[in-house]
Amino acid sequence: MGNIRELSLFELPIKELPVSFHNLIGLQELAIQCDFVQLGSIALTPELPDFRVYKGKGWQWVKSEEGEEKVGSMVSPKMHKFWVLSCNLNDDFFSACFKQLAQVSDLRLRESNVTFLPECIKEFHSLSSLDVNDCKHLQEIRGVPPNLKYFRAINCISLTSTGSSMLLNQHLHEAGGTDFIFPGGTIPEWFHKQRKGTSISFWFRKKFPAKVLCLLIAPVLGDNIIGLVRHMMLINGKVKKQYLLHYLNREVKKMELDYTHLFDLRQSHFSPDDDLMEEVSLEKEWNHVEITYEGLIQSSLIKIIGIHVVKEENSSMEDIRYDDPYAITKPFIIKYTALMLTFIFFTGSFLLFSYF
Repeated sequence: MGNIRELSLFELPIKELPVSFHNLIGLQELAIQCDFVQLGSIALTPELPDFRVYKGKGWQWVKSEEGEEKVGSMVSPKMHKFWVLSCNLNDDFFSACFKQLAQVSDLRLRESNVTFLPECIKEFHSLSSLDVNDCKHLQEIRGVPPNLKYFRAINCISLTSTGSSMLLNQHLHEAGGTDFIFPGGTIPEWFHKQRKGTSISFWFRKKFPAKVLCLLIAPVLGDNIIGLVRHMMLINGKVKKQYLLHYLNREVKKMELDYTHLFDLRQSHFSPDDDLMEEVSLEKEWNHVEITYEGLIQSSLIKIIGIHVVKEENSSMEDIRYDDPYAITKPFIIKYTALMLTFIFFTGSFLLFSYF
């Protein structure tokens, strides 16, 4: 039995697993789709890293004979993926036993009846991916994992603005690598630039900044829920980065709610073209970067977009500008030209008068 690596138990009339199940010491992936799931140390073998439950009608953490929940080593320390999808979860799921998932890196609780994410989840330092899509009763987010990179809360129609604001933490996103989609329509105050339209710009010199955060608010979603709309980057008018081809023909659907997509530009699905990124910085002292959103939806659906360049350690924000550095010379040129024309006019008039 130690040679079994993957096991799927679908549509079986079982309520709990036998004691002998613990002998599957080589089990790496366990998927269960049964009416009722009773989770205990028997189910989660010591080496199990991947546990998934689908379409369960009930959930119960195993209790001791005294009636108290066991908070020992129920969950394997090697567990990194824990999915409970389309199960009848309620807020009791976030009992004392939930804290045993603190070492999990990928947590999915889709289509559940939970009304909040507990404050203790901010102690889940290993959690990098959290998916609560279609949790239509979710109202509060009381804590956010400090190293969270990927977050989805699509169709969470009850999520309050206070709950959404927890997801706009500046320190979390400036750490880099984030990709969040959630209901809401507010750009955080710490964002450097925002505007209406389908494109937004900044200028840099010396080298391209390591972390550039982009934000888009629109009532649309892609069919595979990787983003809202397709975006591309132009440097000095030339397309240097663009979505890979298999993302170009995605369909989108209009939603009832506005959704915020906040993401690190370097985490986007771009073509491998890093050399051009370095070469272009030598073309001018100041290089123009434009992020544009197009191709999938009407531009009128985009409510607002924003951009934020993160200050790097031992670097200066003097090498970043959000206005055109070459535009400052235009008023001077216009004024100088006007003065020269005036001088020529009066000089010509004086010479003409002297001639007569």
